[in-house]
Amino acid sequence: MVQDLSVFRCAVRIQDNPTVLEMRQIRRKPPALEVRTALPNSASEVKRIARWIIFADLDLRPFYRIAASHPILGRITKELHGLKPMRPASLFEMLVIAITEQQISMAAAYRIRTRIIKRYGERVNGLWVFPTPRRLSESSASELMTCGLSQRKAEYVKGVAYEVANGLLDLDRLEAMSDEDVRFLLLQVRGLGPWSAEYVLVRGLSRPDRVPAEDLGIRSVVGRYLGRGQRLSPQGTLRKLSAIKPYRGLAAFYLLAYERMSKYHAG
Repeated sequence: MVQDLSVFRCAVRIQDNPTVLEMRQIRRKPPALEVRTALPNSASEVKRIARWIIFADLDLRPFYRIAASHPILGRITKELHGLKPMRPASLFEMLVIAITEQQISMAAAYRIRTRIIKRYGERVNGLWVFPTPRRLSESSASELMTCGLSQRKAEYVKGVAYEVANGLLDLDRLEAMSDEDVRFLLLQVRGLGPWSAEYVLVRGLSRPDRVPAEDLGIRSVVGRYLGRGQRLSPQGTLRKLSAIKPYRGLAAFYLLAYERMSKYHAG
């Protein structure tokens, strides 16, 4: 993905064709987004993917109303008003992101995924499209390991890709399923544990109350702002966020974003 002050560009796959989406906000009130691609006769799919990437269906107003009376989140949401997370163009990519980010830093996981994309993906107009499930399923674990994955994670990525490519894991079903049903289904997939399932729910499926509470970074930042500076347990993290229910995951995202912004300005 590439972003400047006026245009957001990302490589996606539409109707099995790699292409680049260019998104530009052309009006703030009411909000309007202009989306362009070189593919002909693809307007409906382009609109669907663009809306998916930017969480267009996530209405922040109920979250802001609940957060407004909170002594800490009220101020933070005002400072970050309008902020939404971005998400990858497909749930398959989200699953691979979840696997690669297990127990390592986001920066290290990003470097690994970059190698995977450049080895197995396709390049279009200077950007790289994420590889298809079929392409990754046909790779060997040893080949994936050359991208920086451990043997176990290479097997997980290959296994998830095989299940999606062969219809054993139907990701299209997940959008219509309840949170608990999605979680149960994902936990049956080798390589996806509770943290990964919650991460896919909140970031991949836009379920704003889900929190990957086992995540050390989330436990630390929630404790720093809401827990008197103490690193919290997973259960303690959920308790501290309970006042923002049903937007606990979104609240955690705002705390993480505020923390990173503060470090950026301080550095």
